[in-house]
Amino acid sequence: MKYCYFFLLMLFLNISFLHSQDINPKIVEVYGEKLQEILKNDPERIKIFNDLLENRIKIVKSPIVGEDKYVKLSSIPLSNKYNPNLKRDVVFDPNNFNPLKYNMDFFTSIVQAYRVDNTDYIIVIEKQSIQK
Repeated sequence: MKYCYFFLLMLFLNISFLHSQDINPKIVEVYGEKLQEILKNDPERIKIFNDLLENRIKIVKSPIVGEDKYVKLSSIPLSNKYNPNLKRDVVFDPNNFNPLKYNMDFFTSIVQAYRVDNTDYIIVIEKQSIQK
């Protein structure tokens, strides 16, 4: 019973810490229980992913015309190294889509684009700016 109270206290402290850090829930979903470790060892990664989600990823509507040239989202593996419980989206919702769940090429010097299978949606990842 004493371990149960300890576990609940730790869970409460972790949730409080996450809220105080104002971390995007999409990042929390991908890193799961390893998030605290990432924050401790590589806090810059969280800033990079926040920037990616807020500024560099756009979802646009673009009907398929002729032969589709875009890589299909279904061909991209899940990024489940830190959270093995991640699942692919069964239904695509552009307002709640979490691109971090997928191993897309986020850090290149060219624009990347992926087609959400059987939809008019394309996920566009703007190129990474070189910071000095």
